[in-house]
Amino acid sequence: MHDSIQFQPRWKEELLATSKNGVLVFELTMGKLQVYFPDRDMWLARVPAWAKDQWEVYHNACERWCAQQGIPFTVVSNGFVYELKG
Repeated sequence: MHDSIQFQPRWKEELLATSKNGVLVFELTMGKLQVYFPDRDMWLARVPAWAKDQWEVYHNACERWCAQQGIPFTVVSNGFVYELKG
């Protein structure tokens, strides 16, 4: 599934992760780029039902995307994630 997740930085220090199920938003600091990815506990507390069992899929896809872009990737207990509804 990771190939079907598309990542796109957004101006509000956010990284959009778009899949067939919806769009999740992660923290992407500007200036010195870095992605702060939520740990499993934060993930479970914040993501919609369709994403609850997808932490590893999104983690691996985002980590791979960051490596390709040369952007540091860190899992943190206070990283934000939310669903973008549109």
